[in-house]
Amino acid sequence: MQENKSIFEGTILMNKVPVSFAERELFDGKVAIWLPEDFQELPLKTIEEIYPLANMPKLVLGNDYLDLFVGFRYTEHEIPEESMGEFLEIVRMMLEQTGPRIKILAEKEIEIGSHMVSSLDLITHTPTDEVYHKLFFCLLDGKVLMGFINFSCSHHYQSIAEEIFQSFHFIDVEVC
Repeated sequence: MQENKSIFEGTILMNKVPVSFAERELFDGKVAIWLPEDFQELPLKTIEEIYPLANMPKLVLGNDYLDLFVGFRYTEHEIPEESMGEFLEIVRMMLEQTGPRIKILAEKEIEIGSHMVSSLDLITHTPTDEVYHKLFFCLLDGKVLMGFINFSCSHHYQSIAEEIFQSFHFIDVEVC
């Protein structure tokens, strides 16, 4: 097992620990994403400690030995699909206004099936660390679904975060 293998091969080494990845369905089987198999939903109290802001995510997945978290916040905001580009601009502007402790590295919009997904890669600074974030936004049932993948910059998980993001997809059920 090598550190640079793909998550799609099943098991990779992360900090010299074998980590097995598999696809996981979320939001009543409407979306899916590849995650470490032992990722569990964090309890609300833990989420509140890690993400103390008012807009904290409702679903965060992680484990005890990796400094890697994947989470989602499903909002009540209904917007048309064609406005998702504007949504990305607003999020970027809000982040930039928080000050110089945020550095935006990249932003893009991609199509996943018939859905538009926007993403931002950024680094934030805490008093003790730098944190890498891959934020992504899309519509699910007409409402904004905000996802994130984050980890301490002391760990080099950027390629893994990108593969996790690339694995995100919608499970479109066709009605006969």
